[in-house]
Amino acid sequence: MKFVPSTWRIYLVEKCRHTRPVPKDKLVVIVCRDEDLTSLGFLINSGIHRYIRNRPHLLACQALIEASQHRCLNLDSYVDCADLYRFEDAELVDERDLVSTNAKAEIKRAVMNSVTITRHDKKLILSSC
Repeated sequence: MKFVPSTWRIYLVEKCRHTRPVPKDKLVVIVCRDEDLTSLGFLINSGIHRYIRNRPHLLACQALIEASQHRCLNLDSYVDCADLYRFEDAELVDERDLVSTNAKAEIKRAVMNSVTITRHDKKLILSSC
């Protein structure tokens, strides 16, 4: 039986290929699966970079995820909903936590505010359970 990652879960991705300048271990939130059954998700950051803070359209795409509601977090963090990434199932084997109801609502709010996510991907995310 093939492993299928669940949506609205937090995973630790070892040596995440989406981090710059070099791959590093990263917590990600998987928010939906596309028509090809590829998992789509966002990166979790411990803070908001100054570049984003100085750009209102990007700042509106940051969603608070509270450490008090997620045992895998040591401090309140932010889900960067400006960039949606594709993940292979093999990258998502280390599930850490379920996304809280509050964080899910914050992520969906940030997705609605996003000018960088396609209309098609927004529909996938917002309709995901």
